Amino acid sequence: MGVCGRTTNTLPRDQLAQWLDVALVEAPELPVSWNVAPTQPIYVMGAGPDGSRKLKAFRWGLVPSWSKDPRSAFINARAETLSEKPAFRSLLRSKRAIVPISGFYEWYRPPGEQKAAKRPFYFQAADGAPLAVAALWDVWRGARGKELRTVALVTTEANDTMRPVHHRMPAILAAPAWDEWLHRGPLEMGRRAELLVPALDGLLDRWEVGPAVNSVNNDGPELVVATGAVVGP
Repeated sequence: MGVCGRTTNTLPRDQLAQWLDVALVEAPELPVSWNVAPTQPIYVMGAGPDGSRKLKAFRWGLVPSWSKDPRSAFINARAETLSEKPAFRSLLRSKRAIVPISGFYEWYRPPGEQKAAKRPFYFQAADGAPLAVAALWDVWRGARGKELRTVALVTTEANDTMRPVHHRMPAILAAPAWDEWLHRGPLEMGRRAELLVPALDGLLDRWEVGPAVNSVNNDGPELVVATGAVVGP
């Protein structure tokens, strides 16, 4: 499982669209879920040629347009190497997107205890608002005109809240940066580095949750109930 291998989507589509201030909703209503996994559809915000925001739904797990096998997908894309990886560098110009999520999970294993079971932790905004994660998308076309639109979440170094659990975290964008990231055009490398930074300390809350989230077959608000355990500062 990659960094941020599970997320939550607990807002109805129209409420999420209002929060994002999109001009056009093209996504179907996705089910509310406390255990969204790769290969499932997730909401994606992109921009039209005129810069207007649009809400769509793509499959989580990016399949490059040149891929021979749609089963080979990228859940995440490291911010530091986007321009180096063949799967991502061509997407930086015109296929940047934002994935809104309610929160995400990460798993922790105590250092030096390789046989110990990983412990799931849940992260969400301290104020309960959704999180806008930088993303890249692509379109894969197969035989007989089959078309698959997919997306990968961009990750960056961990902030102080995340670091005790994992050294990476989703690249969360503040609202003033949304349109700049969505703009269909090149984004200077220095500016990209300024945008794809660890979230400000204090943005997120974290708590340990039960192991039920480990199975994609489990869903419901009980998955994010705190167990009372803690790790790190």
